[in-house]
Amino acid sequence: MKIMVCHDGSERSQEALERTVALFKAQKPEIIIVTVVEEPLDATSMDEESFEKWRSRRDQDLKNAANWVVGQGLDVDAILAVGDPRKMITEAAANKNPDILVVARRGAGLLEKMALGSVSAYLIRHAECPVLVMH
Repeated sequence: MKIMVCHDGSERSQEALERTVALFKAQKPEIIIVTVVEEPLDATSMDEESFEKWRSRRDQDLKNAANWVVGQGLDVDAILAVGDPRKMITEAAANKNPDILVVARRGAGLLEKMALGSVSAYLIRHAECPVLVMH
């Protein structure tokens, strides 16, 4: 069994990862953690510097999440992609062919409670595998 978990370094995504492991640990799945860093909109040196800091932080968050999974006794694959999160996660899922794709619901404001985030809604419509949205 392969389970892909979207992880953006947030507390919600870490909770989704932990709940996924708790739910499926008995099946000894391979956990594939994917995180995406969006490219800077401008090509200025300030944007590039900000992008590199953000990419470095996401890389460290990804390593921490992967180490946590290994500590749970499971195999892990970690992917850091650059681009539009919706497209990059869909592409990663198509390449890795997970049995299920897990994404955390973002935010807790009134509007966000009424609708899914744009990434989770996109994944539900476009992913080739089942998508589990963790609340």
